Amino acid sequence: MTNFDVLKSRQVALLILISSLLLLALSNEVKANEVVNARDFGVTAGVEESQTDALHAAMKYFYDRGVEGTVYIPAGTYSFDEVIRFHSDVNLIGDGIGKTILKKVGTSPNYVVGNPLISSNSNELNVNVSDLTIDADRTSREARGLGLVGGINIDSDVSNLTLERVEIRDATIGALLRRLKNSLIKESIFDNTSGHAIAFGSENHAVGDVRHNVITNNRITNSSGGSGINLSRATYSTVTYNQIINKSQQADSYGGIRIPNGGEYNIVENNLIENYPRGIFVLTGAQYNEISNNTVRDSRIHGILVQANNNTFRENIIQQLDSSLAPESIIRLAPGSHNDIIGNEIETYNGFSNIGIRLTGSSNNNDILHNIIDTDGTLVSIEGGSGNVTEGNVRK
Repeated sequence: MTNFDVLKSRQVALLILISSLLLLALSNEVKANEVVNARDFGVTAGVEESQTDALHAAMKYFYDRGVEGTVYIPAGTYSFDEVIRFHSDVNLIGDGIGKTILKKVGTSPNYVVGNPLISSNSNELNVNVSDLTIDADRTSREARGLGLVGGINIDSDVSNLTLERVEIRDATIGALLRRLKNSLIKESIFDNTSGHAIAFGSENHAVGDVRHNVITNNRITNSSGGSGINLSRATYSTVTYNQIINKSQQADSYGGIRIPNGGEYNIVENNLIENYPRGIFVLTGAQYNEISNNTVRDSRIHGILVQANNNTFRENIIQQLDSSLAPESIIRLAPGSHNDIIGNEIETYNGFSNIGIRLTGSSNNNDILHNIIDTDGTLVSIEGGSGNVTEGNVRK
């Protein structure tokens, strides 16, 4: 059975997962019949005093009674110093991105949102957060000599969290979700981060401790460092239809989408990645991932870099349109083995003469098939390894 056959059998299960998570989001929106206004619990907009205790009081109205509910936060800018903690079975909803703003103030070193409160002996959060902005105020805090923080940092074991139409802006890391499971991030915005916009996993946790998540239809913009989406330790997750776009190149070597530290059985498809040092970066230990139908535009180092085994890269479009960028090769295996590089299309600017697809080190038994490559240089360069198959690759 080929890598592609294995991944296709997994894809059916993942499509079922997407459907169930979308239904989860819909059910979370309607499950809580009772809605309270945060202002009735003392949450006040437009003041410098931290509103953490008042917002927690609104959530505890439901949580302490063990019932589901929704806390509505009207339009306005609300200050938070101490960390906000989601409470299980209590949704948060605002008046819209840029209208309801939860803003970091004060000197506490915590992220705006931290580990949630969950009923004992459970990891079921069952929370939908929607239609609001989380502002970590990084740029202003740096100018004032204050500590810089991120948007959301949840490192506890959490299942069933939905972030929908949420903006996280001006943060170090946007959302750091180390052990997230069965959750959905959709139609959200991550803007002006200095680290990863969305980051899963940790080297301190096992492969698969973050799993069965869907990241779809989000927009990640104006990052100055890190990856757009970092799938460390992630398994059986789907990343699709996201726009990961920088106006200018980062100075580091991260990828728009990065799969390190044993990430496996993930589907990455139909994403647009623009102006990252590497478009897609699959590192040692990552395996059985299917990366297909993505568009990668104007990478500084590589369009796709593979340093892993048993992955499939199929029908991606890699475009080098900016003549100031000259990656030494568009797709690079350094080293990687038992990967399928099939049916991808490489488009370059007039006069590009570097290598299209390059294999170095102990890169063995890879199938490099039917790729369309636009370069004045070498189409496929095999500089190490054995058992590699190159057939049907043509110059555009």
